[in-house]
Amino acid sequence: MAIFGRLLQRAAVAAAVTFAVLPGAGAQTLPPRPAPSDQSVLHLSETAQRDVPRDLLRATLAAESTNVDAGKVQAEINQRMTAALARIKQVAGISVETGGYNVYRETPDKQPPRWHGSETLILTSKEFGALLTMTGALQQQGLVIQSLAPDLSREARQSVEDSLTDEALTRLRQRAERIAASAGVKLHGIHTLSVGNVNAPPPIIQPFMRVMAAAAAPAPPPVAEPGNATVSVTVSAEFALAPP
Repeated sequence: MAIFGRLLQRAAVAAAVTFAVLPGAGAQTLPPRPAPSDQSVLHLSETAQRDVPRDLLRATLAAESTNVDAGKVQAEINQRMTAALARIKQVAGISVETGGYNVYRETPDKQPPRWHGSETLILTSKEFGALLTMTGALQQQGLVIQSLAPDLSREARQSVEDSLTDEALTRLRQRAERIAASAGVKLHGIHTLSVGNVNAPPPIIQPFMRVMAAAAAPAPPPVAEPGNATVSVTVSAEFALAPP
């Protein structure tokens, strides 16, 4: 009780509750009031987590060209991208967007200057089979895979957000009660409370080796195993404590 004796000497005001959601979720915050002079504060944090199957697949491909004529480089890229977009739009369930378009001049040693250009294409779908088949078809049209990775959709994260929050809050309260009982004091309400957004680690991007256009045999479509992502919610609180 010596440590609580020292804590009880601090000046404070009546307990209040502050709900703070991590940035990006429309946080609502109320300034906490200090606890009364006969109360100390217990700081605790708990995290609840669950493995959730990744339900999204994202592929990034690039149309590339190299030539001494910059106009021919751009014309070839434009032709490949136009053909690729037309093919993708024939398949339902695949979202597509174009990325950066870059053309620059290269000066290799002991060789004449040349131009190199590329434009990226990003495909996203929950239909893994359809996206992998489309990616393979685009490879045959001369596009190069830059990355292929499974991910977790926002809907999948939000589907477990409430249950994980409830679990973290329950564990937080139980732990606070055990600590208070062991210290010979009692809980006197929550001083502040912070609930974080549901969080999942970013997917691991698997780089692909560039395949030369003159390869002897067509490359087969890529394969992917999505696996699970560990989704978590963290809750932090300050509990007001008082003598029994």
